[in-house]
Formats: sequence, C-alpha cells, structure tokens
Amino acid sequence: MKCKKAALAVAAVVLLNVPVFAGEIDKLAQILADKGLISYGEAQKVITETKEETRRQSASGTNLSLPSWIQNIKFTADVRLRYQGDWNDSDKTRNRERLRLRFGFEARPVENLTAAFGLATGKTSGGADSEPTSTNYTFQGFSKAPIFVDYAYLRYDIDNVGKLNAGKIKSNMATWNLKQLIWDGDINPDGITLNFNRDLAKGFSLFANLGWLALNADISKGANQPDVYIFQPGVVYKNGAISVKAAIGYQQFNTKNKALYSVPGNSNYLGSYTGSTDFRLINPAVEVKIKEVAGKYGVSVFGEYVKNTDDSVYKDNNEGGLYGITFGDEKISRLADWNLTFAGRYLMSFAIPAYLGYSDAYGGASNARGYEIGFNFGLTKNAALAINYLSYKQINGAQNPKSLAQFDVSYKF
Repeated sequence: MKCKKAALAVAAVVLLNVPVFAGEIDKLAQILADKGLISYGEAQKVITETKEETRRQSASGTNLSLPSWIQNIKFTADVRLRYQGDWNDSDKTRNRERLRLRFGFEARPVENLTAAFGLATGKTSGGADSEPTSTNYTFQGFSKAPIFVDYAYLRYDIDNVGKLNAGKIKSNMATWNLKQLIWDGDINPDGITLNFNRDLAKGFSLFANLGWLALNADISKGANQPDVYIFQPGVVYKNGAISVKAAIGYQQFNTKNKALYSVPGNSNYLGSYTGSTDFRLINPAVEVKIKEVAGKYGVSVFGEYVKNTDDSVYKDNNEGGLYGITFGDEKISRLADWNLTFAGRYLMSFAIPAYLGYSDAYGGASNARGYEIGFNFGLTKNAALAINYLSYKQINGAQNPKSLAQFDVSYKF
C-alpha cells in the first residue's frame, strides 16, 4: 500500500509540475500499472487528467511548469573551428588554428519591448578588444579564450512604424550590409537606429534604416565627438520564384579633426586618413534571387558600390565596389545542402574609413582589389563545412599580392 501511495504521489507531482511531458507521463503510468503498483483504472485516470491539463494549458497559451520570465527567454549559440593559411610572394605561409564561440539571450519582459545581449570570443591587448572586426580566437600556448560583450541592446516595436534599437546593436540593425563592403560583419556598432518596414502592394514593400552611431565614449570637455549618420531607404519585390532587394544609402562619418578612439594594439583600425577628412558615402546595392533555376537549386546575383563624396579627399581615389554570383541552395540547413559563391571587390584608398570593411579581404585594408571563392556544405541539420579562398593585391603602387585559405566546421545549437 505504501508503494502504491508513493507511486500515485510521484504521478501527481509530475502531472502538476511537468505538463509539457504528457507523452512521458502516459508511459510512466502504464509502467506503474504493469508492475502492479497502481491499477489500470488509476493509470487511465492519470493519463486522462494529464491530457486534459495539457489541452487546457495549450488553449490558454500558458505553461505551468516554468515561470513566465523563463518561457520568454530565447537562447542562441554557435561554435566554429577554423584552419587558416595566409601567404604572399615574399613570406612563408602563416598557419593558424582558430575558434569562434558566440552565444546570446533575448527576452521580452513586456509587450513590444525586447532586451538582448550576446557574448563572443575575440582578441585582447592590454585587457581590451584589439580587433573589433573579428570574433576569432587564435590558439596559442593553451591560453584560455577571452570573452567579450558582443552586443547588448533594447529594442522597442513601434506599431505600424518599425523597430527602435538602442545600445550596442547588431550590425544588421544599423544597415543592410550586403557583403561587408563598408562594414565588417563582426562590427556591432554603438548608438540608436530605427528600422522601418511597410508593405505597399502585393509583392512590394519598403524598408529604411536610420541611425546615429557613436565613435568615441570618452570625449574631453569642449571636444567634438566623432560620430556616424546613416540613412538607407530601399525596396523589396517578390513574385513567385523571383525576389529583388535594392537600396541606396548615405553614410556620413564625422571624423575630421576629431579625437578618435585608439584601439589598443591596433593602430590601423580607423587609423590613416580618418582624422584628416570626413567620409560622406553614397552606397547603392542590389541583390536578385531566382529559385529553382536548375532543379531545386537557385541563383543569386548581387552588386554594391560606394563613393566618398567628401570634397577634401582625392576625387580619383575614392570609390569601391563588389559584384558576384551564388549558385546552389539558398540556406544550408541539412545534410548535402550546398552553395558556391564567386565575388570580386575593390576599395580605393579614400573610399571608406581605414580597416572598417571585410577583414579577410587584404586584411581589411583599402587600396586593394581581388576575388573570393566560397563553398558551403551541410553536414547535419545544424552543422556545416565551409571552404573559402581569397586573393588580393594593391591597386596603386607595388601590387604586393596576398592570399588566404580557410577551412571551417561550424555547429549551431
């Protein structure tokens, strides 16, 4: 009798506190009945009550097993292992084994408000982030990998307007960054942005990104703060197998004669030319996708251009652009999904602030042109293999060609 009461007590606790596992409760009740600890009638009663409780909670949208604040938390994470080889005409190959770990949390404490933060690996110098354009940690002497706050922001959804973001925001919350021509994708800027979206007609919608970004956090009294203004309107068109996304942006970097933050151990980042001129960038971009061009495989064609219109820079050395094509699966989400990308890009010396763009293309330096080949292959639902090859050389002066190859294995939790 004591065993019977204990079994019923366990079933009751499970029933009241873990209703999300209804299937497991059915199995537990059946096992208890088979062993004679409870009758089959009592087992059926537990199963019926469990199903009724689950149905009630599903209808009300609640889950009594977890507090509401926990239910509203979303967790994301990914890990990437990389081998990278770099070489040029004069030096031996540089070999590096690298790790990237990122994880983030997002919660909705009240309606329309989202709070989020993320952590990621990186590179330090003097205890500070010395490589804002990268979340890679290079294996060295069994050292522990440093972890940084990668982003931390509040987002408010404004009904019929868009999303208002503030804090250290994600890169794609500041601008539609097609292929990292101006901004490296690992840079998460600091400031306030507004993402506007509005459907116009069947297949057509408008979007726009507006923002103010801070470049310095510690400005002496009377000094002018370097900052960035962004305005990027665009349109999206979808019709069956064809989709088009296009935008023209204006990005103004107010840096001339202003005190820029000096990144520890990295004098290149936002370094040369930035303090002697502003950057007023005109930036059109377009991407056209066509599904099922060959069987289930589609094609994407893309292009982007940037020109610095500031009068104080060399007018014949102030442009950049990229162009390319991707063929294969649009997303790598399961075994044997794949795609192949070929792209070319160039950046003249005064096109954008120094070392702000794609860090793998000639180390992020301007005055470079070249091409990239990337191949992605799905290993499982959440794991993928990537192989990238980049080859670049200088536009003006000695060519100084540089190449690199990357072999990645990544997993998303």
